[in-house]
Amino acid sequence: MQKSSPPRKTVWIALAVVIIAVVVSGSATVGLYASRLTNTPGNTNGISPVAQQMTISQAVQAFKNYLGSLQNSNIALHEVEEYQYNFYASYYEKNTGTFAFQMLIWKQGSGYMMGMMNYAGSTGVAVPEMGPNMMWNTKYGMMNGGMMGGGMMGSYSHGASGPMTITTDQASTIAQQYLDKGLPIKTAGDADTFYGYYNIDVMSNGSPFGMLSVNGYTGQVWYHSWHGTYVQTVTID
Repeated sequence: MQKSSPPRKTVWIALAVVIIAVVVSGSATVGLYASRLTNTPGNTNGISPVAQQMTISQAVQAFKNYLGSLQNSNIALHEVEEYQYNFYASYYEKNTGTFAFQMLIWKQGSGYMMGMMNYAGSTGVAVPEMGPNMMWNTKYGMMNGGMMGGGMMGSYSHGASGPMTITTDQASTIAQQYLDKGLPIKTAGDADTFYGYYNIDVMSNGSPFGMLSVNGYTGQVWYHSWHGTYVQTVTID
């Protein structure tokens, strides 16, 4: 007698469980090991950026357009930085002065794979920055269904809430200790306060080199390895 096939519903449920497990596992692995990454072109899937199609002025306008789509008068665009592989933007709350979240616009020809998320198809479009912005942001992050929306990857978080237990000065010290071990002669710059973490510029001989984040509860360091070489900055306010 021919063996009967399992009901379709059972198959789809099993497949969904496998997919969710892979995504959660991948995001957790990135969270644990991202601090070991370095600012190298090797983190772009071996794809070299082609001729740049977007100027920093156009990127600023795109980030402003995204801000307009939020329809929240309390959020403002603070700064836009151009890097080798993308444009970076930080947004803040007008009433508190606290930084809210971070966005990226990938340059044409650049790609970055984080777990199962490939941003190569999002060139020229403002998308949430990966890393601490998604996983550690206790107000606007993906795990909170905040300004950037929810998602399966939100299931991985440190579970902390309330005021951060690590101060700005302590975060700067932790960042410098990390740089002393992994990136000698690089120094920690200003620490911007976000919800759940601090974002800190990495400086080289007084000039911007990259950035890292320090978890405001655990002190974990997450180096932003996806930018490439620093190019320029435009401050909005």
